[in-house]
Amino acid sequence: MSTAQTKQVNIRIEADGLNFESSGPVEEILPQLIRFLSQVIPTYDLAKKLLYVPDLAGLVDRVSEYAKITNDGRFLLTRTDLPADRAITIILFMAHLTEKIGKPKESSIGIDQLAEAIGKAPKTIRNSLVSLQKTGMIERAERGNYGITQKGIMELESFIGNSNEKILKAS
Repeated sequence: MSTAQTKQVNIRIEADGLNFESSGPVEEILPQLIRFLSQVIPTYDLAKKLLYVPDLAGLVDRVSEYAKITNDGRFLLTRTDLPADRAITIILFMAHLTEKIGKPKESSIGIDQLAEAIGKAPKTIRNSLVSLQKTGMIERAERGNYGITQKGIMELESFIGNSNEKILKAS
């Protein structure tokens, strides 16, 4: 079974007279399921506060304002005003997504691909990668390739959410 085929789920739960039924991509169903469980099982609400489950569907909407994927699978940064470390994180998230949705791309990419996508020199990319790796935002996946970590996704979610709030307040 391919990755794309395993992403669709159907869920039906009955508990304490409450029903939950939903189907669709895991990334969309999981937040709905968490809300339902927190209503049915009060202690789950406490545990939920300690768990990090990224809102991939929401993050995709917000990241689409910063980057795109071309028909041939290349990543393009659409905002040139971002520092290299933020741009790298966004592009690595896009690579992570292509793997999640079953595209033929890998979830990690190399320095040359990052430099092309971001429009910065490979030396700048290397310097930023060292810093991002030290802070746990990215990890070296294999020879010369890097991928985003859960911590990197959480930070990206926070950065993009805060950036969008500032834009809305300025309007």
